[in-house]
Amino acid sequence: MIYALKEQFNFFWLARAERERRMLLICALVITLALVYAIFLAPALSGLKQLQTSIPVLNQQLAEMAELSKQQSQLAASLSETISPVSKEQLEQSLTRRGIKPQTIGVNDDIVRVQIPAAGYANLMEWLVEVQKASRLTVEEAKLVSLLESGQVSATLTLRQQRSSQ
Repeated sequence: MIYALKEQFNFFWLARAERERRMLLICALVITLALVYAIFLAPALSGLKQLQTSIPVLNQQLAEMAELSKQQSQLAASLSETISPVSKEQLEQSLTRRGIKPQTIGVNDDIVRVQIPAAGYANLMEWLVEVQKASRLTVEEAKLVSLLESGQVSATLTLRQQRSSQ
């Protein structure tokens, strides 16, 4: 079969004039070069161009990830510090410093419940930030009711102390 194809090609080739053979060789060469370019070079060149545009973005993302990793390690170090359990007396003192008079304060393990009949909203928020930093208390549940006096609220708060596991 291969021998028959070879014979047919030889017969076809010898039937052509010298000028025609040259034109067929040039066409075959051009088609071969176009295929090599389309299959091998074009994808490589477009990939190179895409890589050159994405490298600066990837470097920026790498820098951001390194910064986040640094912040995470600093946060982990600060969380590993032991915090003493919050007490009712500590909470009463911090509320008194802010001029807030609580109705009730309940401390049970890491859960703190505070009822405040009347306090300035801004003052209450500042106190929450203070106890969050000092005792790692986070708000689990908050019920705030606006009072008739401008800027005054009644609050029922449930806070949880975030402590490192021992």
